[in-house]
Amino acid sequence: MKIKENLIFDIGLHTGEDTTCYLKNGYNVLAVEANPVLADYCKKKFIDAITNGQLVILNAGIADVSGGGTILYKSF
Repeated sequence: MKIKENLIFDIGLHTGEDTTCYLKNGYNVLAVEANPVLADYCKKKFIDAITNGQLVILNAGIADVSGGGTILYKSF
C-alpha cells in the first residue's frame, strides 16, 4: 500500500463503527483486526472503500510474542 495523505490507523476494527466515520469524513484508513470473523465481515461491509483504495484491512494481531505464542480471546 502506498502511503496516502489523511491516513488514519484503526487498530481494533471490530465491526467498523469508527472506520465508518473516518471514511465518511474523507480519510484513508488502514484497519487492523485480529479476529478473522470480524475482518471478513468488514471486508464485505466496506467492499466499495476497499475497491476504490480508501481502505485496507489487515487480519493480524499485534502482540509481544518474544516469549512464545499468544492467546486471542474473542468477545464477539
